[in-house]
Amino acid sequence: MEKITSRKVVVLSNSEQDSLRLWKRRFIEEEIHDYRTHDIEKKIEKQLQRFIDFFEDRYGHDRISSVVKRDVKAWLDYLYEKGKDGKCKGFAAATVNNHKAHLSLFMRWLHLKVPLLLPEDPTKDRGLKDILLPAPEPKALTYEQYLSLKNICDRLERFHLLKGRKWKGNQTVLRKNARPKRDRAIVFTLISTGIRREMLINIDLHQLQPNNPDELRKARRAKIIRIRGKGRTEQTKYLSYDARMAIADYLEFERPLDVDHQSAALFLATVNVPDRRMGGRLSVRTINQILEQIGKWHDAEQNNPDRKISPLTPHKLRHTFGYMLSDETNGNIQRLREELGHRNDRYINVYTNPPEEYRASDIENF
Repeated sequence: MEKITSRKVVVLSNSEQDSLRLWKRRFIEEEIHDYRTHDIEKKIEKQLQRFIDFFEDRYGHDRISSVVKRDVKAWLDYLYEKGKDGKCKGFAAATVNNHKAHLSLFMRWLHLKVPLLLPEDPTKDRGLKDILLPAPEPKALTYEQYLSLKNICDRLERFHLLKGRKWKGNQTVLRKNARPKRDRAIVFTLISTGIRREMLINIDLHQLQPNNPDELRKARRAKIIRIRGKGRTEQTKYLSYDARMAIADYLEFERPLDVDHQSAALFLATVNVPDRRMGGRLSVRTINQILEQIGKWHDAEQNNPDRKISPLTPHKLRHTFGYMLSDETNGNIQRLREELGHRNDRYINVYTNPPEEYRASDIENF
């Protein structure tokens, strides 16, 4: 039996073979590492470790062969209701369901890897249903919000100009770390594809076809191929006209400023940012910050509270894409599954909820 530690292969003893802790490490190495972002990998490992800690505290060991459905149910109840000392507030229902989903991945994998130790998957039980969540609030932008967001993205350079005595002459000067064309291209890409932020930052330049600015502007179609999603899935996404033009502008005028010898990513961090990664690949936190700032600039121009969009998040743009695609395709479920990357219709329904203003107006005259 093999054990992977720091990518080195060693032999597991008989006692180690029946250890949740050691097999968790191998699961992360084989199934999660390189397939999920670093943040998601840490999250999954932390959640699985919570189960192992609970199990060890319950029985005094971490033997795989001892795990039964009763333990999984007790752990989920423990997470939802209260901490071990009875004083800690439990996790939210959505968080507990997320723990259950990741434990199911691990247990299903263990059942296939070591069926003699785990003859049946302890998470595969009709009694282990997800905790019911409140009806999700609509997150999609209205069409009016969508238009005003695109309008402000076309004017981002004005918000990045140096002011006062910091520059002289007639030529406008941008702030040192400003990349308005990149930020505009990011927003338009998210709106036209519905991809998650983790998928966005992992796109490399070679996945964009075509990836020459002039060709992008002339092309009637452009796509991003082999976008890596959840569960080792890959997708191809086509870009809207606005997204093609925005990316072409970024590739021509801003991306060359930030390229180093390891720059493979399509969207790059500013070259002189102190915590920039080698190669310049953006982080999910940076994407959040970019959208949050654009949302604030947008709302500062809006007097009507119904027009405001803050906090603007990648997920809100994904919901907007889902709703608009549903409306455009008359709710074609197959198209929605393909584009949103979900097989479960429950999740499809969440992403395609209409904005609250539309739901209210639909029944106004009933």
